[in-house]
Amino acid sequence: MKKLPPVPSIKRRSDFLSPKVEIVVACEGKNTERRYLEECKKEYGAGMVRMRFLPITGVPMTVVQAAIEEREALLNARRRSKDSFDVFRVWAVFDRDDHPNVPDALALAKENKIDIAFSNPCFEIWPLLHLIDYGAQDGRHAVQERLKIEMPAYDHESGATIDFKLIKDRFSIAYERAKTHNLNRDAEGAPLGCPSTTVGELVRKIAENGKGSLSRRVY
Repeated sequence: MKKLPPVPSIKRRSDFLSPKVEIVVACEGKNTERRYLEECKKEYGAGMVRMRFLPITGVPMTVVQAAIEEREALLNARRRSKDSFDVFRVWAVFDRDDHPNVPDALALAKENKIDIAFSNPCFEIWPLLHLIDYGAQDGRHAVQERLKIEMPAYDHESGATIDFKLIKDRFSIAYERAKTHNLNRDAEGAPLGCPSTTVGELVRKIAENGKGSLSRRVY
């Protein structure tokens, strides 16, 4: 009687798919950014990235301070236990908006090795760049209104949810547009001035650590 092949080990496959990197996010907002990043993890992370959101929200300085405290806690945990994640990054996600002390928050994050996903004037500039090359130096309300035109499912007054399916295959387009705007702001002597965003760097890290490829997602 012909011997049947062995049943694949479920445990082995589970180990292979277990997260290898933890990305911890301190967010200014409670909904828009978090929902979008959770979609990015599912689409680009390929099961290899664990993402965790800190419960604290608020102004940029509060967000950065929470991120710093979490990073210190993770470093201490790694020293004490072999079960903690060896590889982790802590990100602070916030906007220019009309917040006070934004330059101080940015400087404090850099000093304490916190990664920043920063948008000026607001987070909505990032999904908008997936759809059009928006370079106007407008305030957040104008950007949100334009996003509503380009993304009919978005409505800032009723949840401000990003239509991820509409933009998920256009990351490379948005990333290159954001990169150009960021370089232009640097050349003008106004790093992270309006408009600019570094949210793409966080999404790229999710994909790189998830062994996903975003290079082919250009349509």
